[in-house]
Amino acid sequence: MSEHPEGPAVPAASPASATTPAPVDADAPTHVSASAPEDAQQPVKPVLTPSQAKRANQTLKGMIISVLLTVAVAIPVILINPPDKAENFRAPVDVADVASQAAADADFTPWAPNLPEGDYVNFARWITGNVDGIKFWEFGVVTKDDEFVWVRQTAGANPSWLAAVTENAALAGTHAVDGTDWELRTKGKSEILIGTLGKSTIVLTSDSGLGTLESLARLAQQEIPAK
Repeated sequence: MSEHPEGPAVPAASPASATTPAPVDADAPTHVSASAPEDAQQPVKPVLTPSQAKRANQTLKGMIISVLLTVAVAIPVILINPPDKAENFRAPVDVADVASQAAADADFTPWAPNLPEGDYVNFARWITGNVDGIKFWEFGVVTKDDEFVWVRQTAGANPSWLAAVTENAALAGTHAVDGTDWELRTKGKSEILIGTLGKSTIVLTSDSGLGTLESLARLAQQEIPAK
């Protein structure tokens, strides 16, 4: 009998199991971790050729010149034809003095109203070379309540001139003032009374209501000669 009994035998490792990698599933997803190149993350800046830059600069200059020319043309037109708002003409004027000057060129007597206390004329002028070459007298009246009436008067009224000064306002019938019929037209918020008094046609325009127009129409009937 041996002094050192032998234990159970341990099988040796197979060479194939030590060197052969585990099988790979061809259908399994493959994950690859890689950082994108630094240049690919930066936005691409367009680069204009010299000719493209020159054309762009010329286009910008052309736009600026066009805007300046438009403004240069518009400003004189606005100054010559201000809107009929009382706040654009605040300083009272001597309407009788201006009317006497206009009378030298008119074939009628330009009306210079004797306004009630608190009312005043804030502009007055003689217009020549307008629609169809018709000359006319015009002025603005500001009431004590800050209402405004634009007055126009001419001896040569015709349909085209009336359409122009009323901005193609629509006919709305007639309106009687102390028994005298005036033609009534409307344009937006504005109301217009048109009447023939003596040798001239009077056009009264306001957006302050018929009451304001009636007061001035009544005064015109009293002061403008019938013949």
